[in-house]
Amino acid sequence: MSFEYVSAVMAQGASESDGSGRTWILVAVILLLGLLASKPSKSAKSKGESATYGTGTLTAEEVVAKRFQPTKFKEGYDQDEVDDFLDRTVQELRRLEKEGLQLQKTAIFRQDVTAPILSPEEVITQRFQPTKFREGYAQNEVDDFLDRIATGLRDRVSENEQLRRRLGPSQYGTPTTPS
Repeated sequence: MSFEYVSAVMAQGASESDGSGRTWILVAVILLLGLLASKPSKSAKSKGESATYGTGTLTAEEVVAKRFQPTKFKEGYDQDEVDDFLDRTVQELRRLEKEGLQLQKTAIFRQDVTAPILSPEEVITQRFQPTKFREGYAQNEVDDFLDRIATGLRDRVSENEQLRRRLGPSQYGTPTTPS
């Protein structure tokens, strides 16, 4: 039902003075629909979560646990696209975490270095299809979390590079493509 139609019906009802109260019923229905539309969804990836983040380096578990406020009748980001991107982010964070642990544990690191799955620059330039009139994720929440992801990836890469410099160039190999 379009807003033009609702406005026309309300105007028609207001001009009729038969005392039927149709205008008030229509207003009540519109308000009820508005309340139902703003109620959060129960889907697994869209349960609300505070926008505050812990301090320190971003972990894969933080990304897995992140939930965005859903949108219904206002513009949001396509949920499948955001979820797929966050899955890639989790893979990259886990790869960096594993690499850091291996660098800390051993100086023999030749075969275990893998190429990055996702770079901080890719996170910054990532764009999602906007949604309207179907469920999506709140754009400001997603954008804020992408900033946190880019910072977290930069921190992890920097930590691993510092470990490599301490170990020296002969102690680790060059990145290989994951199989």
